Amino acid sequence: MNAFTIDQYGPPTAFSATKLSTPLLGAKEVLIKVHAAGFNPLDYKVRRGDLKSVIRISFPKVLGSDVAGTVMGVGSEVTTLQPNDEVYAMLPAPHFGGYAEYVAVDAKHIALKPKNLSFEEASSIPIAGLTAWQALRTKGNITQGSRVLINGASGGVGTFAVQIAKDVGAQITGVCSAANTELVKGLGATDVIDYRLQDFTKLPYQYDVVFDAVGNQTLSSCKSILSKKGIFITTGVSFTNVLNQTLSIFGGRKSKIMMVQADREDLYQLAQFAEADMLKPVIQKVYDATKKDLVEAHQQLEGGHTVGKLVMRMNFPDADEE
Repeated sequence: MNAFTIDQYGPPTAFSATKLSTPLLGAKEVLIKVHAAGFNPLDYKVRRGDLKSVIRISFPKVLGSDVAGTVMGVGSEVTTLQPNDEVYAMLPAPHFGGYAEYVAVDAKHIALKPKNLSFEEASSIPIAGLTAWQALRTKGNITQGSRVLINGASGGVGTFAVQIAKDVGAQITGVCSAANTELVKGLGATDVIDYRLQDFTKLPYQYDVVFDAVGNQTLSSCKSILSKKGIFITTGVSFTNVLNQTLSIFGGRKSKIMMVQADREDLYQLAQFAEADMLKPVIQKVYDATKKDLVEAHQQLEGGHTVGKLVMRMNFPDADEE
């Protein structure tokens, strides 16, 4: 099969287009023909070696955590899926494998993709959508009328978070650049703050949940804008945030670190929202399955300020010839 691999940690140009054997199926696994793969910051952090102390990989390695595609085969113990099902999945670390023509995945990580979305749209959802869902619904316990502030509202996680909060009936303040104000308002935010002009941590308002989808804040920096029993949730894993999460169990305001989990039931929930037109992926660009485009996508990821998601259409040039 066609795939993109890295043989060592390095820059975006470290990828090689190569041929690998199609994965063999375990009893609980499903073989997916990948039609589209989503990009996430996790991808470049693993590629650079930033996370090698916590995510150990062997080389050559196929990266990629988000996929959408068609089931080609199922293991002997799989009863939830069958060949020709259209699915999407989050591929847990350190297995990954999304930047390839085929991938074998444990069935517990796979859900039927939303029927009304393309493969490209569906592949943008898993990590970012699950992060937003689990942060706001599981950790934040938001309900109708909850006052929610989302830092990074125009990013991959943020665009899903705004929509999920809107669907619940929350009152939403989004933080992003001025260029993305209309986008974030269109997704459901009532108020939008330009972080370049105003420090949202000094607002004269208080929120039930502050979701730091950028990962650059702490409980201390956001304490004044949290209600007495408010919850600060961040994607930033730092010593300060780990300590705050531990200590906050004894206080009124809570601090929680969002570590996304691959969860089939949550993927089904997101699919239901999408099929009800309550969740729509925001995609900045769809790349082709060439090394040039893959390098460009990783450069864009590392540069930051991506609006919504980036995805790759797995149209390998010679895939049809095999």
